[in-house]
Amino acid sequence: MTSALIALGVTDALSDAGADVVTAHDLKAALQAAVNGGVSAAILDVQLGASDCAPICAALQSQQVPFMFFTGSDNHDLLREWASVPTLAKPTGEAELIANVAALLAPNGAE
Repeated sequence: MTSALIALGVTDALSDAGADVVTAHDLKAALQAAVNGGVSAAILDVQLGASDCAPICAALQSQQVPFMFFTGSDNHDLLREWASVPTLAKPTGEAELIANVAALLAPNGAE
């Protein structure tokens, strides 16, 4: 339930900032969005249901889609495997979240 409320807050914050938001709450839907969704950037929690998001990271990387982790799991193996990916700890404020997404979308990672 808490994850769903956090996801709703993220969706609302990004929508209010003008983003078109696609959400996925399971591995299959997230992989479909990563490969076929035409997404410009992605925010991932390291844990997606019973799975971690490693396959989604690989799919996003293959599509050259920038992504970041937004998670409460600060010691998950995935964070070490994808150490170059920006990580934002839950909870965080809307302004910080939006600034981090804007940095993902900035050309060459520049703000």
